[in-house]
Amino acid sequence: MTAKAWFLPMLLLMLAQACWAQAAGDESGAIELQDEAMQRDRIRAERANEQARFSQQEALCYQKFAVNQCLAEQRRTRRELLTSLRRQETLLNDAQRKRMASAQLLRLDAKPSQAP
Repeated sequence: MTAKAWFLPMLLLMLAQACWAQAAGDESGAIELQDEAMQRDRIRAERANEQARFSQQEALCYQKFAVNQCLAEQRRTRRELLTSLRRQETLLNDAQRKRMASAQLLRLDAKPSQAP
């Protein structure tokens, strides 16, 4: 076969691969967004649970003799958990920011360049 005869099938194959990769990327993006939403919901729920736990433990601390020590320990535990949740939320925010920046760059690349 000549080079021209090979060109068209190869071109069609490359286009099919590009379309398939884009469709797979769209699906993984949707899954990623779902996963991110689930992570945010989990963080919100953990924060609410920690607030409820802290309120309950705080009330118990006021019934003890060493109130200040008990409160300090509960605040330390709460601070550690909230710091961990804040760190996780920051990672999610960074990933979202990067994804949005990437999408913006793709939109800008897709726009035809306008000559002045």
